[in-house]
Amino acid sequence: MDLFLRWLHVMSAVTWLGGMLFIALIVVPVTRRVQDPRLRVELISQTGQRFRTVGWIALGLLVATGVVILVRRPWLLRAPAFQLKAALVLLTLALSALHDFVLGPRAGRLPPEATAPRRRLTWIARLNVLIVLTIILLGLSLRG
Repeated sequence: MDLFLRWLHVMSAVTWLGGMLFIALIVVPVTRRVQDPRLRVELISQTGQRFRTVGWIALGLLVATGVVILVRRPWLLRAPAFQLKAALVLLTLALSALHDFVLGPRAGRLPPEATAPRRRLTWIARLNVLIVLTIILLGLSLRG
């Protein structure tokens, strides 16, 4: 059971992080070459909306499996690396919700020329990727 829980936890993290990296490293650079600004915004918006569903399912699985793992390994609560990981998980959940449900939809409704709000959205996404990479590193340090 422990192996399955950890596997599901890792697969959920891979899905979430992989999707964020795919959007940042593939979708956004490719759409920058699209000449029509409205089409460019629409492509990014549609990709983001589709990934939002997949990403939040992965996040839900991450939280659920994390809680079950914690119940099975309560000693983790005393580990400073876990405490930092838990704080960063809360931060990334808040940033993800802000990005996906507030700022992202708002940016999608703006005219294509409104680049400043989209740039801020991009920086939030980049910060979130760095936080997630840190969470994964901390999780790996807890392996036992």
